Amino acid sequence: MVGTKNPPYYSVVWVTVGIVQLLRTLWTYRLSEDKPGSPNDGTLLARGIPTDWLCHSYTELCVWLQTYGCAPPPPDYFAPTPEELDEGAESILRKVMRAL
Repeated sequence: MVGTKNPPYYSVVWVTVGIVQLLRTLWTYRLSEDKPGSPNDGTLLARGIPTDWLCHSYTELCVWLQTYGCAPPPPDYFAPTPEELDEGAESILRKVMRAL
């Protein structure tokens, strides 16, 4: 169409935040293109980052998110909710949108 912009297309990068019952400085972050536990769960964007590869800080996570075209959310986005903590969650899952 003339005079219209195509809307951006998005994909999702899943971030599993581990050991959330401990101090934030001890959390780990695992990136995955496919939702963890799904049949397609594998390497991120076929670029060689295995799903068991971890970021050990929010800063390191931000570098990798930017590498894969994601604007890193603020640190509190990855914090567990009070309900997740009350349920005793050891890890939580968050999705981050990536513009294509």
